[in-house]
Amino acid sequence: MYWREEKESSDEYRVPDDVFDLVFRLRGESLDLDHAFALSEALRACLNEDVCARIGVHGIRMADSGNGWNRPEEADAKLPLSKRARLAIRVHRDDSEEVAQITDQKLQLGDHAVAIGACAVRKLSSMATLYARAISCDPDQTETDFLQQVAAELNAMDIDVAKMMCGRSGCIRTEGRPVFTRALLVADLTAEESVALQQRGLGDARMLGCGLFVPHRGIDAVYEIQK
Repeated sequence: MYWREEKESSDEYRVPDDVFDLVFRLRGESLDLDHAFALSEALRACLNEDVCARIGVHGIRMADSGNGWNRPEEADAKLPLSKRARLAIRVHRDDSEEVAQITDQKLQLGDHAVAIGACAVRKLSSMATLYARAISCDPDQTETDFLQQVAAELNAMDIDVAKMMCGRSGCIRTEGRPVFTRALLVADLTAEESVALQQRGLGDARMLGCGLFVPHRGIDAVYEIQK
């Protein structure tokens, strides 16, 4: 954990609209739990290489455990694709038209076919707490060293980080070496810092869903429990 006393909130800030998420409806039966690499390869077949180098793919959120059903943890487990499932891609405005053209196409993700439906724009948030489900990192690095490295990288981006917390570690399968990841909460950001971090992201493997931040309800309650 990385923690410092809270900063004063900044004045009202208007979020710029040059970077945003395109959120696509989906139709399909099921997907492998670890589908990030298959999804990235399917998108590369549809999009220009330069565009792929700039976008970030949030991935497809799968069903959580509930109502007596426990979500399997095996990477090759197959999970149902609900009608509420969405694919979100972070884009710059200049790339949005090309990315939006995947609408009505069918992507083959391993043994599973997914039809891409209409998309909508989701603006970035100015919330003070952000969450990344996966940051690519060194598997031999300790959690403390990871947080120190992240703090240095954020400072280099003129983001004066005050509070961070690691979440679950994971591994994304690829055709080469697997990508080790850690989840990360970053809190007590100014509105400008929050938007900048969402726009720029952190680390590598954006097409695999790494380094992409979304708003989160807060970190203080988690901190109180851990104390």
